[in-house]
Amino acid sequence: MELEAAIRRINAFKKRFKEPHLFLAYHAALPLAITPDLLYQIWANFRRDIQGEFIEIPWIAVSDLILSSLCDEVGHELYEMDATVRQELLDQLKANPRFTEKRLKEVASFLLQYVEKDLNSQDSYDREFAQSQSWAAWAYAEPQESVKLLAEAFRRAYEENPRDLMRLSTLTEMIYQPIPEFDRLRIFARAMGHYRRKKFEEAKAEIAKLPNEGGVVSVSDKIKIPIPRELLPIIKTVEDEEIAKLLQVIENTQDEYTRSRAAESLEKIGVGNPQAIAGLVQVIENTQNENTRRKAIASLGKIGVGNPEAIAGLVQVIENTQSENTRIQAIASLGKIGVGNPEAIAGLVQVIQNTRNEDTRRWAANSLGKIGVGNPEAIAGLVQVIENTQNGRARRQAAKTLEKIGVGNPEAIAGLVQVIENTQSENTRIQAAESLEKIDPGNPEAIAGLVQVIENTQNGRARRQAAKTLEKIGVGNPEAIAGLVQVIQNTQDEDTRSRAANSLEKIDPGNPEAIAGLVQVIENTQNEYTRSRAANSLEKIGVGNPEAIAGLVQVIQNTQSEDTRRLAADSLEKIDPGNPEAIAGLVQVIENTQSEDTRREAANSLGKIDPGNPEAIAGLVQVIQNTESEDTRRKAIASLGEIGVGNPQAIAGLVEVIENTQDEYTRRQAIATLRKIDPGNPQAISVLVQVIQNTKDEDTRRWAAESLEKIDPGNPQAIAGLVQVIQNTQSEDTRWWAANSLEKIGVGNPQVIAGLVQVIQNSQDEYTRWLAANSLGKIDPGNPQAIAGLVQIIQNTKDEYTRRRAIATLRKIDPGNPNL
Repeated sequence: MELEAAIRRINAFKKRFKEPHLFLAYHAALPLAITPDLLYQIWANFRRDIQGEFIEIPWIAVSDLILSSLCDEVGHELYEMDATVRQELLDQLKANPRFTEKRLKEVASFLLQYVEKDLNSQDSYDREFAQSQSWAAWAYAEPQESVKLLAEAFRRAYEENPRDLMRLSTLTEMIYQPIPEFDRLRIFARAMGHYRRKKFEEAKAEIAKLPNEGGVVSVSDKIKIPIPRELLPIIKTVEDEEIAKLLQVIENTQDEYTRSRAAESLEKIGVGNPQAIAGLVQVIENTQNENTRRKAIASLGKIGVGNPEAIAGLVQVIENTQSENTRIQAIASLGKIGVGNPEAIAGLVQVIQNTRNEDTRRWAANSLGKIGVGNPEAIAGLVQVIENTQNGRARRQAAKTLEKIGVGNPEAIAGLVQVIENTQSENTRIQAAESLEKIDPGNPEAIAGLVQVIENTQNGRARRQAAKTLEKIGVGNPEAIAGLVQVIQNTQDEDTRSRAANSLEKIDPGNPEAIAGLVQVIENTQNEYTRSRAANSLEKIGVGNPEAIAGLVQVIQNTQSEDTRRLAADSLEKIDPGNPEAIAGLVQVIENTQSEDTRREAANSLGKIDPGNPEAIAGLVQVIQNTESEDTRRKAIASLGEIGVGNPQAIAGLVEVIENTQDEYTRRQAIATLRKIDPGNPQAISVLVQVIQNTKDEDTRRWAAESLEKIDPGNPQAIAGLVQVIQNTQSEDTRWWAANSLEKIGVGNPQVIAGLVQVIQNSQDEYTRWLAANSLGKIDPGNPQAIAGLVQIIQNTKDEYTRRRAIATLRKIDPGNPNL
């Protein structure tokens, strides 16, 4: 892919998903390939930039990236980025001040740890994949180490598995880093690529660029790689006599096995040799054995690159053979040797057009993708496959091939547009639109074609697929938005409506038509899941939007469904906190609904959206006064605690609850809230004192005592109330709470001291007298009444435990007292 196209694709991804998604793509570009698990681990491990600031990447970005145009699926749950896209993302990562080269090395270190477990796997595929990933990681973490590992891999491959040389050659190009050692290794890798393709002269030319001595190439002072013997300076040229002997065997033997072995030998020594090629063509034409013919075809695919006679022979096989397996073998070989050759391209196009065998058509499309880049006939043939085939796999293969060879090509674009406009098949139209998006992003005909599918199809699956594709290519496009809105309005299929609503959210946040469509879903659908999806989408795209707010308010006012009303209220809370219409709508829910669940949810929402708003406070007070449900009343009380700080109406409502409720838990909730919203309020203090005096519930009395301590330390009424608790309660826990509260608020306070003295003088209960004396000793050390009270307890009590406690307290406040 050209750099300009890669940048365009990256920008389209950023426009659609915003910057946090792009940041994840930066990190995901370092591995050679990604799996969903690897990408999730990257997301989980890199939540902050190098300054420690959160990047705010949502978890859904993992699936969004994998399913986007930045990634291609190359295997089961295995995805790759185009090399140019990958490099551009890494360059942007390094250039971004939030990440820089430091983050690149951090991701590389993480990748090394991630693949470590598979480096010694018994499964060769897992082991090789882990090795490739680790080499890529070392290339960025420590390039010299990567060079060392790759050099060793080249050595092993040449000695043990020469077929691996091509993989290593490609891999070295992919992870190249600009250091001298990598420069030399890349030259050697190219030589090995030529060597594996038996292009010895090209391989020798690359080796000649490197320092070499004694059959060894020097990549660095310490890294040496042996040169294959075929590439040593003195090359023994393949002798014509040897080729002639093999050709003679091929021509004269009656034994097919011998002929097959001779063709195999010719493949090894006759690369590019006209005589060898002619001999193999002869085998192809004359043998009666299809296995031998296929063997000769395969050999020709290795030695006949660019040779007209070889190409002509393969085309003839493709046209005339009765064996589909032989035809497929000839097609595969043609894909290797016929790059740019008009005859080869024409032959493959003819196969695509005429064959009844879908496997053959697929192979032809694949070979055409290799040899026909930019060729008008190749492009036209692939477009014809997309139009005419009944086989979905063949159609996908042709479309995928067209994506590779037709990028930016006017004929490819025009052909796909024609398919979109004229085909009667919805699947074909979708496939053509998807391919068109990849070779010409943003193409209006592609968008129009997908909208046409959404509008006209009777097939729910096709409609959903079209909507999903439209998400990718229709960002901000008015036709795309209008088409999806039309789906929402007209479809009878709830899955389709849900899919269209979700797509609208993604392609144009804030669009009035999109918002209106989503509101319509919430109003009209009978499906709760669809309604939930639409509301969720509206929360994301309608923030601050008057139409979204008005629509949701209208839903609240008009719907007959309590679930819908509750959902709309919840969405209102999220998209515009503080909006008067939103508040009015929630208040209306509280006033009119018959459902306590709905009223409770609305009260909860009011508690979040606008602290201090009089209407919101009035609505919550109304709930507190009128509801029959204590759970709802408590929820409204809690919400009032969030938004009603200092508000007289809120305070009055809470006081009323404290005075009148029959539910002690509700009373305690109201006390706690009152303490929170208006410390020091006389009315609040008065009612708490009243609770302390009148309640029969010790937990409530303790709550009131604790609240008095916090809302107005030093208040005479508060102090009197706490003293009264100590005198009157039957609960030791409550008495202790009250005394503890007095200790905190009464240091040096004459009223507190006088109150405790009165308890000591008047109480008939020894424990109460001790507790008052103990508290008095803490807030006024040396107080004579406290000392006298403790002495009296020591002298008169019949309870040894009380006496011991009184002695301990007296020792603290009057160590020299003669009664000790």
